[in-house]
Amino acid sequence: MKKLLSLLLFCMLTLEAQVIDAVAIDVEGQAITVLEIQAVQQNLKMSKDAAIEMLIRDRLEKAAIENAGITVSDDEVQQKINTIATSKQLTIAQMKSLLQKRGLTWDSYLKQIKLEIQKERFFQQHILSTIDRPSDDELKTYYNTHKEAFSSAPTQMSLVAYTSDSPDLLKEAISNPMKPIEGVSKKNILASSDQMSPALLNLIQQTPSNSFTKPINTGKGFITYFVKSKGSGQSGFEAVKNAVLSSWIQSKRVQASKDFLNKLKANAKIRVIRL
Repeated sequence: MKKLLSLLLFCMLTLEAQVIDAVAIDVEGQAITVLEIQAVQQNLKMSKDAAIEMLIRDRLEKAAIENAGITVSDDEVQQKINTIATSKQLTIAQMKSLLQKRGLTWDSYLKQIKLEIQKERFFQQHILSTIDRPSDDELKTYYNTHKEAFSSAPTQMSLVAYTSDSPDLLKEAISNPMKPIEGVSKKNILASSDQMSPALLNLIQQTPSNSFTKPINTGKGFITYFVKSKGSGQSGFEAVKNAVLSSWIQSKRVQASKDFLNKLKANAKIRVIRL
């Protein structure tokens, strides 16, 4: 009797394991398993329906990339990884160590990077090319509809930086801005507000146009800024036009991607086997 119970238990566990790792959905010949759905649910803390939708999208993207013949060389993958490592100030060895601590293999990371490059290349060739550049009227309409989103958008400021090792020479330059003074260098700068430190941005904003900021001790010398204009001397739409364009393009990118995937899904062969 005990042997029979053990055999039944073994059969049940084996059957359960087969079901968990069985194919749940077939998308254009690419399988999504029950185990994958459960893993996405647990790791990304999402519902079963959301996990299924995400995995179907992944398979549709992979099928589209394969059908389009998008290829990426090993050198391109390595260049991308080198760029990532440099931006994070890490060596390749340090990256491998971090991935290992997160339970990821280097090979799986290489495949992930390759797929990301393929997706971006596919997007550039087959989706982004369908988006026409907007007219100024379209951008103004977009700006007026989303004004609040641009209330703190970056603005371009036209400045002249005066630098010197001597605070006295710098004060002399401030008193005589048109006079060349030996020991004081000048440089025209077009600076974006989002690239400034909060302290410098606050100083510029508090300084009236066509006047100097107070001299700043940088630790390596002294600097003062002549504020020619803030927001390129413009206000409203013109002051944030570049930010409006970037936001418009991003919104169109998102919508174009959704439309493309919806079209793929509508025409795809998707077979639900078990859920």
